[in-house]
Amino acid sequence: MNEKEEFRKRILRTFKIEAEECIQNMTSNLIELEKDPLESRKMELIEATFRESHSLKGASRAVNISGIETVCQSIENIFSVLKNETLELLPNVFDGLHLAINILSEILINPTDEINDDLSEKISEIIINLENIELSKIEDIVISKIKKTKTIIKESSKNDEIEELKVDKKESLSEIKRLSSETIRVNIRKLDDLLYQVEEMLSLKLTTIQHSEDIKSIFQKMSIWKKESSKVIPLMRDVLQEMELKQKNNNLSKDEENIKKLIRIFEWTIDFYKIIENQLLELKKKSFQESYDTGVKIENLLDDIKKIISIPFSSILDVFPKAVRDLSKDKGKKIELVVKGDDIEIDRRILEKIQNPLMHLIRNCIDHGIEKPNIRKQKNKPEIGIIKISIDRLENNNVELCISDDGKGIDLENLKKKYINQKKIEQKNTADITTNNLLSYIFKSGVSTSSIITDMSGRGLGLAIVQEKIEQLGGSISVNTEKDKGTEFKIQISLSIITFRGVQIRAGDMKFVIPTSKIERAIRVKKSEIKTVENKATIPFNGAVIPLVNLNDVLEFTKQENDSDYVLVIILGSLGNQVGFVVDEIIDEEEVLVKSFNKHLKRIRNISGATVLGSGKVIPILNVSDLLKSAVKETSFVIQQSDVEKENGKKSVLVVEDSITSRMLLKNILETAGYLVETAIDGVEGFTKLKEEDFDLVLSDVDMPRMNGFDLTSKIRSDEILLEKPIVLVTSLSKREDRERGMEVGANAYIVKSSFDQSNLLEVIDRLV
Repeated sequence: MNEKEEFRKRILRTFKIEAEECIQNMTSNLIELEKDPLESRKMELIEATFRESHSLKGASRAVNISGIETVCQSIENIFSVLKNETLELLPNVFDGLHLAINILSEILINPTDEINDDLSEKISEIIINLENIELSKIEDIVISKIKKTKTIIKESSKNDEIEELKVDKKESLSEIKRLSSETIRVNIRKLDDLLYQVEEMLSLKLTTIQHSEDIKSIFQKMSIWKKESSKVIPLMRDVLQEMELKQKNNNLSKDEENIKKLIRIFEWTIDFYKIIENQLLELKKKSFQESYDTGVKIENLLDDIKKIISIPFSSILDVFPKAVRDLSKDKGKKIELVVKGDDIEIDRRILEKIQNPLMHLIRNCIDHGIEKPNIRKQKNKPEIGIIKISIDRLENNNVELCISDDGKGIDLENLKKKYINQKKIEQKNTADITTNNLLSYIFKSGVSTSSIITDMSGRGLGLAIVQEKIEQLGGSISVNTEKDKGTEFKIQISLSIITFRGVQIRAGDMKFVIPTSKIERAIRVKKSEIKTVENKATIPFNGAVIPLVNLNDVLEFTKQENDSDYVLVIILGSLGNQVGFVVDEIIDEEEVLVKSFNKHLKRIRNISGATVLGSGKVIPILNVSDLLKSAVKETSFVIQQSDVEKENGKKSVLVVEDSITSRMLLKNILETAGYLVETAIDGVEGFTKLKEEDFDLVLSDVDMPRMNGFDLTSKIRSDEILLEKPIVLVTSLSKREDRERGMEVGANAYIVKSSFDQSNLLEVIDRLV
């Protein structure tokens, strides 16, 4: 039994890989079909999708996954009709097919013989929907034929099924046999282990380079000795001749005799030095050659391993067209995704970590950027919005990703108001706020350009998370926008996370490395140029004034005295967010091998990892993102103190909910988080309490007796005293039209109960109050 179970597990693993590939191909074909290609291409796509569905049906039958087999049969029927050109590809056809493919993915998450009731019900709905689509555009005679065909299929004997399965298996075995001669399947962990071992060899390369430098340094010191000793050789020879003359005349004293011996030793030392010099010169040549050869071999080996573990961007971007289609449809928008350069390959580990940040940006483009078709028409734009993902390889072993849309752009005026309020900038100083200040501000946690919070966006966390993830990979992100033209995000990351060029610096008694790509400039600044503005040190740089902090202060080291008229400054950060860091010494720039910390040391403030120099010394690598945040805290401590002093007492929330269970649950969550909570059983009681007491926020259900949540929100917004009151709607109504109505009546946030998350709710409330 154990052997059979193990065999079935292996078969299911193989099936899952094949099924995922079939589903992805079917999805890609559907997306392309929706773009209405030429007739010849359309028929190719229909035929290809038909075959994918047929193959998946046969494979699922072989492993007894009846749910997938049943759905694939219905999909196959649709494409059979499409092949005969008796069904028109209308939006409802695409919607039905996409839903069917979604259910295939859902079944595949846990492929078993038995299907739970909820999933079984979904499958039944999908099949009925596909059958209705199949019959919608066909004449009665065709309908009759299809029904007969279905009956024949259902009543076909087991022998026929076995024969069909044999054919499928023969085809599969033939294909597997062909591929097996060209490729092998290797566990990813084994590849990662192999890569790790090769990465470790890079330290050997750095060590051989260091040894060559050490020999070179010794040779240079010996050359200095040779140069200095050559100055006294003529004098030494004169003294020796004089002593030999005295010795012939028997006039040589004992001291002079000792001096003569010393001179003879010195002569021998010079001769011996020449032997050592020749050997050292030969060793220097060999050491350099060995260092070069070792470096080349290790680099070539590493490049080959990188090629093995590098995969194209398309491996993660293939799922994006489907996501864009589903999200845009849910938002009532028409959007096309255009991808360029997705054949560029990159380290798999980087690609896995960048997928979610990219999806965040795409969701932002859909939710905040692209307008609805009617609005685009009014702006003389095509109804279909365009989101572009462009990938280009740069000369410095980096890759640049551009994610852009042709939507409305970022509302800079609205963003400026939020910036002024958050920074508490006086009106007279608002003219100094630049576009770069505002565009850097959108990456701060809690900042959102959306006026309403939904389960998809608006919490002000997305771009902050994106920036954090990109910076963890040693990359950078920037944004440009133009009103009614669109927004473009640019991401630069390295193709590899193994080595980089770094500048070695010293702060106090400690040495550190800063990635060269993160350094804007290294300069010497006169102490007289350092000015104090609002109790903060600043320096002029590139026509602007930037903050200046001492790296010792940021790292909480003891500052060293500097009697010089100059200080050494490293400028970090991008335009609009630059900070100067005073360091005690700038040592050198060199190639650095990155050593990541284990999980126990994963999050050390201001430190991202470490490197081992060729000498064997371990030096920490500074986390530039953390340094910039720490620098802001260092320069804005007084402001933060005043903010804390303004906190007076607890915030109060009115919970309006007719369900006693939900009411008590929400009350418990909020009170645990430190809020004062009052409850009401419907909109009428809720509004009455609002008129009698003062609350900081209203949390309301929608579907309630007497007065629902929409009406309550509308009534609050029409009241002169209450109209600014923050309102969060928490409801089971998840349809797009319900969300839109929530926005129209004036809700600040709309959270669907089916995707309810306690931490998200508290984040939303914390932001609004």
